[in-house]
Amino acid sequence: MFTLLAQVCETPLATAFGVSGLAAQLAWPLFRTRESMLTIQLGASCSYAASYALMEQHTATAVCLTGAMQTSVALLAGDRPWLSRMGYVFLPAVLAIGAMTYSGLPTILMVTACCLVMIGRMQPDILRMRGVQLTASPFGAAHDVAVGAWPCLAGALVSFTIAFAGFRRELRGRGLQVA
Repeated sequence: MFTLLAQVCETPLATAFGVSGLAAQLAWPLFRTRESMLTIQLGASCSYAASYALMEQHTATAVCLTGAMQTSVALLAGDRPWLSRMGYVFLPAVLAIGAMTYSGLPTILMVTACCLVMIGRMQPDILRMRGVQLTASPFGAAHDVAVGAWPCLAGALVSFTIAFAGFRRELRGRGLQVA
């Protein structure tokens, strides 16, 4: 508890951006259209990038900004499959950023989470998008624990719960068995 309070006092602006990212991260799973989900994810990426930058977490900052660019491409692509494939170009960029800013386990966790989220964004089907992005949650949460990004961790955990509920809702809506 004292660590969290100390961080808030030391970097209040980072905390504010983290809370903003948290709000966006909690909101996106509640939406039902791909465009709405991606727009809210774009806001979360930008807010978290600012928070991580103020915490001097360079890998996370660069990866979040790369994710924001990739989300913008996904939004612009719409229903054009040839353009939506452009989003995959960002995966090697994330790997390169991770290699250039390597700081051990936090880098590995952030790069893994980001790549999974990016692959999810490129899915034209909402069920696949949600499913792939859910697999990123444990890696993102572990990264946030490793670097002490508590608002981001709270967002990861609550967002996972909301996204999982949305995933189940989507399964039921398609008449698929939900265990």
